[in-house]
Amino acid sequence: MVELWTVPAEQLLAANDVGLIPWVPLAQSADPPETVLHECRRLIDEQAPPNEHANLLAVTQVLTGLRYNDPGLLTLIGGRRAMIESPVLQEFLQEAVLECKRKDILQFLAGRFGPVPQEVAAALQRIQDEARLEELINSAAACQDLDAFRARLNS
Repeated sequence: MVELWTVPAEQLLAANDVGLIPWVPLAQSADPPETVLHECRRLIDEQAPPNEHANLLAVTQVLTGLRYNDPGLLTLIGGRRAMIESPVLQEFLQEAVLECKRKDILQFLAGRFGPVPQEVAAALQRIQDEARLEELINSAAACQDLDAFRARLNS
């Protein structure tokens, strides 16, 4: 086990391994955090493969936030934009959006028709397409009864 807070940040920076950069904000440094984070950003921008760049910025921000409660520091690593551009975080966000739409459909149906059968909830859970869920929100609002919604769900 390595106690990261005892490892000099300079040692991680000198390793010439861009994969270590997200850990640098947690490491020990006599330099001010702004200086360390500028160096982290520079190295990620220069060395990260294009398909890893956004994720490295996002992870560096998360770990920086664990140590420093200063939103201004996060802007040095890209701020909200870097987080939003991360493919990993995009995947999490997309799943949250889908889950919210499924929940909205179930609440809508329950409010209109009473308890929603488990098979309807299970069928909604299998849908991974946001546009399809949006269609079903409209169907839940317009259908005459739960059987009509089931027919639309199964079409």
